[in-house]
Amino acid sequence: MKKVKSVVLLMVFLPSILLGQTLKPSKDFVDSSATMVWLAVSMSAQFPFGAKDNIFTIPSLFKVNGSVGVDCTVKTSGNWTYGIRGNYCFGSAMRDNTVLDNLKDHNGYIYNSDGSNNETVVEEELEGRYWYVSAGLGKIFPVNRWRNSGIWLYADFGIVQHKIYMGSQVADYVPMLQGDYRKAYDRRSTGFHMSQSIGYLFIQRKRVASFYAGIEVHEMWTSPDRNYILGVGPTEGMKSAFSGLIGIKVAWIIPLYEKKRVETYYMY
Repeated sequence: MKKVKSVVLLMVFLPSILLGQTLKPSKDFVDSSATMVWLAVSMSAQFPFGAKDNIFTIPSLFKVNGSVGVDCTVKTSGNWTYGIRGNYCFGSAMRDNTVLDNLKDHNGYIYNSDGSNNETVVEEELEGRYWYVSAGLGKIFPVNRWRNSGIWLYADFGIVQHKIYMGSQVADYVPMLQGDYRKAYDRRSTGFHMSQSIGYLFIQRKRVASFYAGIEVHEMWTSPDRNYILGVGPTEGMKSAFSGLIGIKVAWIIPLYEKKRVETYYMY
């Protein structure tokens, strides 16, 4: 959870920091819409939603998570955008505490080979991890003279995978979770992902200060891709289950290319 809190704090203060770096252009300067290519480095705080009655869904397994990502976007002079994205999510505390129940004795303890109780160490080392890659399109609607900036609507489609991550100490303390045995407990699931977002994109004349801030919603339909999960049984034939995430996202925009529109006027 400390990782998640750090991400949230960065998200709160990053827009202010970026705005503080901007330099005011002259009043007679008017931005013009241009074809552009940029990279974006993003951070998000995401909150699961949806039914919790399926043990393979994100809402049933995990709590709030942090996310980092990289986007590559092409913007046309008409303010249409096309992009690809990749995100890695981390730091989700476990909501489901029954994952390792079949390793516990009648008192609820997990022991290692020397007989010591490692329940606290094991539980602290479990957390949610997931990633997704996607491609999508969007539209920017300018709200002032900054024609490359404005309200950005975006939607994408791709693939997602999530699982229970077990830290390195788990195998050190619990021999039954060494090597490939972890895979029998990680509930890894893969499936279809899509998301929609709305936010404000700001691309300044001084491009170093360009950024994005907005809200995004993710929908996922995943099914387990391990053929057997200890404590659950065979997974063959299990139907896809829905998971949802709603998040707050900020990103630093790094322009790579810009083709400015040039207009020539003739006097007679």
